[in-house]
Amino acid sequence: MGLIAQEAKGVLFEHGTFAEALAKAKKNKKGPNIIFMDCYTTWCGPCKQMANVIFPMEHVGKFFNANFVNVKIDMEKGEGIDLAKKYGIRAYPTFLILDSDGNEINRVVGSGEADPFIERVKNAMNPANSPKAKRVAYDASKNTENAIAYLEVLQASYMNAESAAFVAEIFPGLSSRDRYSDKMWPFVMQLLQNPDSDVFALVMEDKFTADRFVSKERVDAAICGGLKNYASTFVTGRIANANNEKVLAKINYLTLLAGKDETASYFVKVAQLYAKNDIDAIAGMLKVQDMMRLSENDRNSTERLITGVKGLPKEKVVEYLKAKQDYYKKMAEQMTTAIERYSK
Repeated sequence: MGLIAQEAKGVLFEHGTFAEALAKAKKNKKGPNIIFMDCYTTWCGPCKQMANVIFPMEHVGKFFNANFVNVKIDMEKGEGIDLAKKYGIRAYPTFLILDSDGNEINRVVGSGEADPFIERVKNAMNPANSPKAKRVAYDASKNTENAIAYLEVLQASYMNAESAAFVAEIFPGLSSRDRYSDKMWPFVMQLLQNPDSDVFALVMEDKFTADRFVSKERVDAAICGGLKNYASTFVTGRIANANNEKVLAKINYLTLLAGKDETASYFVKVAQLYAKNDIDAIAGMLKVQDMMRLSENDRNSTERLITGVKGLPKEKVVEYLKAKQDYYKKMAEQMTTAIERYSK
């Protein structure tokens, strides 16, 4: 096979099919006999950074050319489409380390500066650091330390679905101290984004204990975030076969937890009106004077909520945007007048 050289002294990528790269790795009796596959897309900025800046470096080339059969494949063209599905590529760039049979040893997700990136790859080359190995270690000794090690490697590989499934699996059996430890809490928080999850229900049942270990403020913030996302999902029609009564029972809890969150009342009210199919009333909430009383972040959040409601007429959104434009124009005129007055 020919080679694509990223500069004369950089990383040499095979010019051929994925199967040909595997075949070359098998034939290399003295090595290298493992694959480094750059999974990229043409629109990915960090992918271009790696291709144009990092991989052409001489010392980067020396490392990768000595240790791998290197191949790069566009995940949105040709055989890359099926390879993306096969290996579950969810973020770009993703760099796969494969044996000569195409079995995944490990992966590195995301770009980086040359030397730190090489260290990440070296770490990933060790099969003991793979998600599969960490899961085996946990199954052999089901302690919290091994659980966290497995979750951390899943997180680094952007294997969020696998991480969520594992937390849901072990959470009921953990002690309160382990459930709400500093290392476990970030993973638990991710599941609180789904109020239909078993973990969300268990945390709600156990909230007093969670507050004691984590702090009420942090627990409330995580639950509120999940409920607001849930409300947004509901009013955009993305909850299949939604039971309005059960959905609202959860969303209404926002009123008890929101504290100083000025947007919470909007999320609750919009959800309640949507459940009644009162789209006109929701459209009536798009009032410039009311929106402008909110902070910029809260205003943006509330506007996205209301304008995203399924069934909301587009003309109502346009009407609001025009009124908002007039408001800003008036404010700009007032500011100009003030500047002129104080400049005299």
